Amino acid sequence: MSAWVLIPILAIVITFLSKYDTLKEPCKVHYEYNAKTKNPSLDHSFKFSLEKIDSCYRCYIECIPSFRGRDTSNYQYHILTDSLSNRPYICWTGRVVYAEQAKKLSRNWADATQKFIDTGIPAPGFGG
Repeated sequence: MSAWVLIPILAIVITFLSKYDTLKEPCKVHYEYNAKTKNPSLDHSFKFSLEKIDSCYRCYIECIPSFRGRDTSNYQYHILTDSLSNRPYICWTGRVVYAEQAKKLSRNWADATQKFIDTGIPAPGFGG
């Protein structure tokens, strides 16, 4: 077998090995998180559906606590709506390739949103 035949095979193997970790990642993860709060007796639970779309995760928001009457007119809580399913998801421009990254993004977003619910003060980058 000549070396020229091995080059495409080697390229395929290298490509597969570089993508192997992302191939092992689940396509959909249901994730529940109790956000950090000053009022643990009040609802502070968030539910997410972390779904792989192409090669990245999207963090769909399944359940969010009540804003307890807070005025959200000047509060940007970084949510977009999926045009096909009409489901809300966290607005994020970075690439989220792993489920653990999606969980961390969901936790950080939930904590920032909960801070606003508890205090009325938006986290940095969340104010209007």
